[in-house]
Amino acid sequence: LGSAFAPVFVGSADNHPAMKDFKPPEIYAPYDEQRLEQRKSVLRHLESSRLDKNQNMKDWSDLREKTYEALTRAEGRKAFNMEEEPVKVREKYGMHPLGQNLLLARRMVESGVRFVTVNGWTGQAEYDKQGPPSSSWDMHGGNMGMGNAFGNGSYGMGFCLPRLDQALAALLSDLKDRGMLDNTLVVVTGEFGRTPNVLKQDPPGRQHWPRCFSSILAGAGIKGGNVYGKSNKYGEYPTHNPVRPEELAATIYHALDIPISNPQDPTGLLRTLTTGQPIMELFG
Repeated sequence: LGSAFAPVFVGSADNHPAMKDFKPPEIYAPYDEQRLEQRKSVLRHLESSRLDKNQNMKDWSDLREKTYEALTRAEGRKAFNMEEEPVKVREKYGMHPLGQNLLLARRMVESGVRFVTVNGWTGQAEYDKQGPPSSSWDMHGGNMGMGNAFGNGSYGMGFCLPRLDQALAALLSDLKDRGMLDNTLVVVTGEFGRTPNVLKQDPPGRQHWPRCFSSILAGAGIKGGNVYGKSNKYGEYPTHNPVRPEELAATIYHALDIPISNPQDPTGLLRTLTTGQPIMELFG
């Protein structure tokens, strides 16, 4: 898509919205408007002779202008003020990183952000004695030093699944109650599954398995309560209506009303977004 559509990263394991002293990205921090305009003026002068000759520089310049626009919008800064959210709503999502990140995502969408990616890290809440340091679902078990993949430790299903269930259910019901679900697509997915057979080790776990896994789609016209596709009883391979990544991508584009035929990149050249076709059976 080019540099103009590069993301703005929000938070980290050491700075997330479940923390009392959560700090938003610097672009949303308090600023001196006059000083900011002076900096913009100097930067425009330095770049003026090169922007017309370099598409990448122009893309970055466009991104920067969008960032400046976000910086000067009160809605953008307000979205990061989690203290404005009622305590009951925050607790409904869960006072852990995954729950508060999903709540922040809802607030960002309300403020006008069009695309938000939330890392699946369940994290460590203030009341937890331990938590996964950076990832949650890397459940290889004993041979990677991550503990029992099926236990209640920070890398275990007993720790991660309840938090995902709580946070995702809260997000979907919240979007519906606010009249946002019909216009918001929620996609819950990873890039691969886990080996169907539990590894014979102590403690147990599973390795990577790209041949079969599932995704969740909700909102934006997706029909609720619908299961598409089927695997064998061991979850090894798809046996009915298999879905490839390009078809999932086409389905997402369709839900967002993004045409997949004859797209053009910034140079005017045609560039295929996906070779797949949307799965129309998923729509109500």
